[in-house]
Amino acid sequence: MSNMMKAMNLAAPGFTRRKFLKGLAVGAGVASLGSYEAAAQMVAGPRVRPVRGWGVPEGLIRLSSNENPIGPSPRAVEAIMQYVYKFNRYYRGRGLYAQIAERHGLPVVTPSNNNEDRAEPWVTLGCGSSEVLYAIASAYMRDGGQMIEAAPGYGGVVRTARNFGARVRLVRTTPDFHQDLDAMKAAITEDTRVVVITSPGNPTGIIAPFDDLKKFVSDVPSNVMVFVDEAYIEFARNPQDRIGAAPLILDHENVIVTRTFSKIMGMAGLRVGYGLARPHVIEKLEENKGGRVSSLSVVAAEACIEDQDYQDRARASAWAGHDYLTGQFEEMGLEYVPSQSSFMLVNVRTDADEVTRKLFEEYNVLVGNGKRRWRMNNWLRVTSGLQEENEAFIAALKKVLVSS
Repeated sequence: MSNMMKAMNLAAPGFTRRKFLKGLAVGAGVASLGSYEAAAQMVAGPRVRPVRGWGVPEGLIRLSSNENPIGPSPRAVEAIMQYVYKFNRYYRGRGLYAQIAERHGLPVVTPSNNNEDRAEPWVTLGCGSSEVLYAIASAYMRDGGQMIEAAPGYGGVVRTARNFGARVRLVRTTPDFHQDLDAMKAAITEDTRVVVITSPGNPTGIIAPFDDLKKFVSDVPSNVMVFVDEAYIEFARNPQDRIGAAPLILDHENVIVTRTFSKIMGMAGLRVGYGLARPHVIEKLEENKGGRVSSLSVVAAEACIEDQDYQDRARASAWAGHDYLTGQFEEMGLEYVPSQSSFMLVNVRTDADEVTRKLFEEYNVLVGNGKRRWRMNNWLRVTSGLQEENEAFIAALKKVLVSS
């Protein structure tokens, strides 16, 4: 049975400390469970205290927020330093719009600083993609209606739409954690305004294939907006998958795609995201946003979007972390969901509240709690960190599971 199929067993029965130890012993080559030395060998590993990750205090392992662990792009840092004595002025540059449009093969139309200029760009910027998600909910769900999203799912638009009084239909993923596009299409009614597709899924890490998205968009009514959130798609191992859904915008007026500089670009603290859509949709989103992205964030984004070497290193770091973690999970006998994002789900087969509490309180390790966020009682969402961070997490997890 594949790990993917095993992963659907959300509350696998019969999990005990002894069974875990036995599986761990087999993976580690330990012959007997009858001695303290064997148990000590199984849970040995690096301690958290000396580990120093980029952007966090020494001794803290933060694998909970899907941040880029390799630090910011040197080009972004240099750009900020060059501009740091100018931020008393409003930033008038509009080059980032052209860079983004070119990146996705969309018409390059740069908005003007002159309010009378009726340029119609295909790009909108936001303070992180979260602002664009808010604008989507505000633009299409303020007067009620229904929206559809997969469960488990990110829920960014859902939370705002509910505040506006919209009805939300959550559609369970398939047994292997793919978003069930056929079921989502079947859930559409005459009252449906927005369908949310997250690719890769959060927390699943699974990509919605382009051909499936293309068929879905072609089949749904043209008055239903199809919103594709691609915050993590640039971590996909297949370069073709990184193209994403933007090409669909050229043929369909009801497609919105969002991406962010927070993840692959290592700019989580600077808050830059963007939306892609037809100009009349962009105009509607602009009307439902507030403020502008800061000048320092924009100049950093302009520099970072061209830094392919940095992005390649970020991908390589995430992939190496996944390979290490999946190998460890398999040795420990834990199910996991193969991921094309910067994080992955693992089933620890015991209460996630207790595991995350012990990891933090006893070992200073932060991971995502699947029970609290998605009602996945035994699951953790773990960001791929630096190798020493990953090793310290695994060492702590083994100790927590042995003691549970």
